[in-house]
Amino acid sequence: MNAVGLIEVIGYVAAIEACDACVKSASVNILSIDKVGAGIVTLTIVGDVGAVKSAIEAGEVAANKVGVLRATHVIPRIHKEVADNLLKKEERATQKYNKVSEIPIKENMKIEENKDTNTETLEKDVKIEENTNIETLEEDIKVEENENGNIETLEEVKPVRDGVTNNRNLLNMNVKELKNLAREYNSSLTNKELNSLKKEDLVDLVDKLIREDK
Repeated sequence: MNAVGLIEVIGYVAAIEACDACVKSASVNILSIDKVGAGIVTLTIVGDVGAVKSAIEAGEVAANKVGVLRATHVIPRIHKEVADNLLKKEERATQKYNKVSEIPIKENMKIEENKDTNTETLEKDVKIEENTNIETLEEDIKVEENENGNIETLEEVKPVRDGVTNNRNLLNMNVKELKNLAREYNSSLTNKELNSLKKEDLVDLVDKLIREDK
């Protein structure tokens, strides 16, 4: 930082116009645009001495076109302590601006996290609902209500018809197998009729149905 140029105007529009003219006319950098009060705005630029002088002249002309120019000044070979204070002031202003800018970003991140959490919860609820419906459907398929109002589990009908050749084979079967075999030979038999029979009666019934089928 070799030199500092200052332009003081009335009105923010005039300050922006002067700022634009300065950076377009010479190789300078804008250090700050400060609102002093009562409509007074001060523009501070930095750069080489020659560039700053040229930029200030262009800024004067531009400011007078759209507003009121109060004063201009160029400080060549500015003291290091003054330059450091100006830079620190600008750094503090930049840090304050960055902190303010970070607040809505963090809030947006929290909102996005909540959306993701709600989405995951909704997906879990849907999966649980689907599993519940599937399990309920499977249970409904596995049970049927007989004529007496009792619920009886339906079992897969085993292919016991093949291999039954005599009464001895029938005696080796259990009651459920005998019922299933009776249904194979006579599908009109009801659960009520079969449940009322003992094993011996079922053996006789199946044996009779087998002989009739032959």
